[in-house]
Amino acid sequence: MRFEDFTVFLAALAFVWPFLGAVGVCLAPTERSRDVALWMAGLGCALAVAVFVFPATGGASAGWEDDPVQRAGRVMLALGLWVTVLEQGVFREKLLRSVPHVSTALAGLGCVAAQAAIGLGILFLAMAWGVFVFMRPAGQALAGWQIGRTAGVGLFLALAGLTLPPHGLTTGLVLACGLVIMTGLPPFCIPARDGVGALLLVPFAGAALLLAMRLRAYGGGGFEMALVVAGLVSVWTTACLPGKARTPEDRGRAFRGFPVALALMAVGVGADVAALLLLCGWCLAGGSRAGQGWAARALACFPPGAPFVGCLLMLSVLVDWSWELALLAIAGVLLGIARAWPDTSAHTMLGMGEQGLGFGDIWPDDRAGRLAFVVLAGMGFLVPLAMMLGAF
Repeated sequence: MRFEDFTVFLAALAFVWPFLGAVGVCLAPTERSRDVALWMAGLGCALAVAVFVFPATGGASAGWEDDPVQRAGRVMLALGLWVTVLEQGVFREKLLRSVPHVSTALAGLGCVAAQAAIGLGILFLAMAWGVFVFMRPAGQALAGWQIGRTAGVGLFLALAGLTLPPHGLTTGLVLACGLVIMTGLPPFCIPARDGVGALLLVPFAGAALLLAMRLRAYGGGGFEMALVVAGLVSVWTTACLPGKARTPEDRGRAFRGFPVALALMAVGVGADVAALLLLCGWCLAGGSRAGQGWAARALACFPPGAPFVGCLLMLSVLVDWSWELALLAIAGVLLGIARAWPDTSAHTMLGMGEQGLGFGDIWPDDRAGRLAFVVLAGMGFLVPLAMMLGAF
């Protein structure tokens, strides 16, 4: 087998593997389903890294996105799946076990579709499957309807934008509105929820960010400006919410969409590597992990970690793009960080000492959190290093 054929086979296996993981966890006995899911998700991460290092080449890979940022983004999705499975307990419902694997698989396939419209259609299948699974248990119909309605509106707008002539102002605005809604960016729509909804929405929003990079050339200047403005409005909305986020749960709830807003701004100004670092924060610290202290700090772009580095990189590019918007973004980020800073008086009253931070705010106390923390810190160092070496 030639090396080119091997890379194509490796890429195809990486795309199919999460589907095999979904089948495996559904067929496994309930008491062993989590172990099977962990092994399948871990091997999926290894395959995603291998595809990043050895991308598919040659005519057989026509239509497969060969952008290194896109490949690295699929690695982030795979890592997010692994952390999600690691932190979840044993699901008694077989179909519910399949949701994170199927949604991650379809998100990855949607990012590499030859045409963006096909990719959006694949994401619609991911949403439809997740909503179907969530609506089956008694009392979950409303939650499933809310998830499907929000994502469906975004998908419809994005598809409508693709029917308009490229590079037009209306085209860019419609496309940007659709992607903003798909990512769950506050205050434009209902943000990602706690619980089982995060199993579906984390990879779904991540894939929407990766598709936004591909749609930038089609949407034109209006698309770029709309993403920057939407992200800026979201940053200031989060920073100006009344009250102070005193607990990790409050900070996680308020700042869950913070890296997504900054990532959309990064896509708008063409800073794809910065968007990749912020996507890493979303996949590893977002979702149901946002209420934990370390995750809340990562989402709010506290140093160290990938979101902090991505925020600095995005702001450095935004200064060259528009210094007025850069000043507004810097002020909004600083105000948001000040609002997210733990309340020292509240922590002192709880007996946590004068420093105002508990150990769980800095170092996670569970395996999933420690894995995510280490990966976030590592990506914050490795991705800029790879950028300097010419990998991006």
